[in-house]
Amino acid sequence: MSRPHPPLPDDARLQQLHAQSLQQLSPATLARLRAARHAPARPRRAHGWWLATACTAVVALGLGYSFTAHPPGAPPAPVMASAVDDSGGLLDENPDMYVWLGATDLAME
Repeated sequence: MSRPHPPLPDDARLQQLHAQSLQQLSPATLARLRAARHAPARPRRAHGWWLATACTAVVALGLGYSFTAHPPGAPPAPVMASAVDDSGGLLDENPDMYVWLGATDLAME
C-alpha cells in the first residue's frame, strides 16, 4: 500500500484560495451551484452526427454517379509546332541592356 504524497505548496495555496472564495459566495449562489452539480446530465444529441454522415454519403454518391454518367472526354490533341522556327528574335542580345543593368542597381535585386 503506497502512502499519499504530501501536498505540494501550490496545492495548499490553491486550496486556501478556494476556501476563501467559498466564504465570499452568497448562499443563493452556493445553492444554485449545488443544484447544478447534482442535476442529471442532459442527454447527448447523437442524431446530429448521423445527419452529417448521411448528407456526406448522399453528396459522395451524387458525385460518383455524375462521374460515371458523364465520363470525361479524351484530352485534346496537342497543338503541333509550326514548321518555321521564328524564335531567332528571342535570342538576339542587345548590348545596351547590359550597359543599362550595370548602371542601375536592378541587377543586384
